[in-house]
Amino acid sequence: MYTRLSSPGDKKGAKLSAEELESISISFDESLRSPLWCLSPASASLPWLFSAINVLTTAHSAVRSLIYELKSDDDDSLLSWYLDNSVKVLEVCNCMSSNIERLCLHHLDRSMAMKLLSSESNPSEEDIRQARDLLVASAAEGTGNIEELIRDLAASIGMSALREKFLPVDRVVHRAVRAVNFLTAYVAGVISSALCSTLGMVVCLPIPEEFPWGDSVRAIQSTIILELRRGEETDRKTRVLIELDDVEARGRHVLELINEVVASGGGEEVVGRLREAAAELEKATKEMLHGLYRLQDGVRELFLTVTRIRKEMVDELRASLWRGPMPKKPPKPNKSHSGMVFWFSKTKK
Repeated sequence: MYTRLSSPGDKKGAKLSAEELESISISFDESLRSPLWCLSPASASLPWLFSAINVLTTAHSAVRSLIYELKSDDDDSLLSWYLDNSVKVLEVCNCMSSNIERLCLHHLDRSMAMKLLSSESNPSEEDIRQARDLLVASAAEGTGNIEELIRDLAASIGMSALREKFLPVDRVVHRAVRAVNFLTAYVAGVISSALCSTLGMVVCLPIPEEFPWGDSVRAIQSTIILELRRGEETDRKTRVLIELDDVEARGRHVLELINEVVASGGGEEVVGRLREAAAELEKATKEMLHGLYRLQDGVRELFLTVTRIRKEMVDELRASLWRGPMPKKPPKPNKSHSGMVFWFSKTKK
């Protein structure tokens, strides 16, 4: 995704000129713009969400390469700053994964309900009652604190930009990290809005003007907002996610047929329509669950990527602390310990 300006062994970040640093920053922006344009969908779907997560995973890996390319040999501040900053990304990943898992569990209830209705023999009154209860339960949902976490991650981007003056090389890295964190917050907002109808317009995060690929995000944003507003004139919930909206619509139809069966006393014609609708809903639910589990795998890979980057940086910081700066002059021997000689060196904190 991101192409190095120089080859390994060339200039370290502190030795790069202002023009070279600017070229690196522009190259990084361009590496984000192309995949973002590819994410402009006609409508949101589980394959699209999976592709968006993959873009984030690649972008975080690119930031890792940038940090190691530009940091000075004796400066660990970038590593420490990234470690502090990336905690929020991991929290957002955990919450996204929990919401996906919660939705999967709800729809497993729906699958169980359909098995009760789509068997070869006509469903009994007890089967119909249990199926209706499971369908109603599957409509319940919870969002956790994902909206708060997303807005917290987005707010940290602005706070980072307002910190004390950075060295030119540090400024390039800080800007790249802010860019990727914004995209993480934005995509997490889209996924959460797609999966949880109660979140509404969480996808409307303000796009920082400093990033030239903002037009790509705005193109995606306008499509997602249109999807969120689709069906506002009706009384029913409308999901931004194609597969989930389809399953919910089929579920409502099955509930209507269940009520019709109960009201009519279970005529053969209406029971036949119920069984057929139940079979179609079961098939659509299985396909959606497959897409949700795949999306969850993508979120897990993003989490593991950021975790691996953090581990590398922690290991390097520990090695730096162990090395420490060598003292200019060895201190005078301390003879108060049976002839043993001790001296101490300060280490970085």
